[in-house]
Amino acid sequence: MRVTVVGASGEFGSILCEILLKRGAQVIPAHRKTGVDAVTGTGLSAACAGADVIVDATSLMSRSAADSERFFSAVAQNIAIAADDADAAVVYLTIYGASDSAVNKKMGHYRGKAQQEAVYTEMLGDAATAFRSTQWYSLPEKFLAAMTFGPVAVAPRMLSRPAAVEDVAEAMADVVLDPSRPSDIIVAGPATMNLVDIAKAVAAKNGSPKKVFGVNVGGSAIRSGGLVPEHPDVTTSTTFEQWLAAR
Repeated sequence: MRVTVVGASGEFGSILCEILLKRGAQVIPAHRKTGVDAVTGTGLSAACAGADVIVDATSLMSRSAADSERFFSAVAQNIAIAADDADAAVVYLTIYGASDSAVNKKMGHYRGKAQQEAVYTEMLGDAATAFRSTQWYSLPEKFLAAMTFGPVAVAPRMLSRPAAVEDVAEAMADVVLDPSRPSDIIVAGPATMNLVDIAKAVAAKNGSPKKVFGVNVGGSAIRSGGLVPEHPDVTTSTTFEQWLAAR
């Protein structure tokens, strides 16, 4: 199977490419260093030509709703056009709960993902698979990197069923390589946790920062289960304790 991975240089995309290659797929990595700009569409058609499946693993680290909506909308539109030209299926990475207005109304990044989902649904329908992942164990590390002030850090209170990114990538590879793939799939970690507790555990293992305080972000849905699927299609196996011990 020939698979074009758009966003192949990112945290998730790079892991997915390795897994697909090990499973025998022909992988075409598409990102700026390979001459592909998914936002403008430059180089995208050539990278997707002949593909059986196109994976959208693009990401944008921005809290601005306007920036996120512009980015994810443009990328989805360009990939949808390339997929139609190549007669290829699309599997795109999104966040469980992102399209819920109670979750995304104060979360710019999630509003961008909601726009992404809307574009793919409108342009491709069932030819695009929404791969809805919960947050990853590595996310609180990013919070700590951005929000540490001397010996003190803050992290958001977010209830989720976090997973190891490697497990999520394995689950996506299953979907990508399955010709009968569903139009929608939800993947979640093995246990419900608050991301601030993960941040505190990571800080304790690292020995820094000394104190991590939880802060409220977004609306109450973020803290009360809007990001927690009750019945995911796939439950990953790596526990947080296993992930932390292996760091």
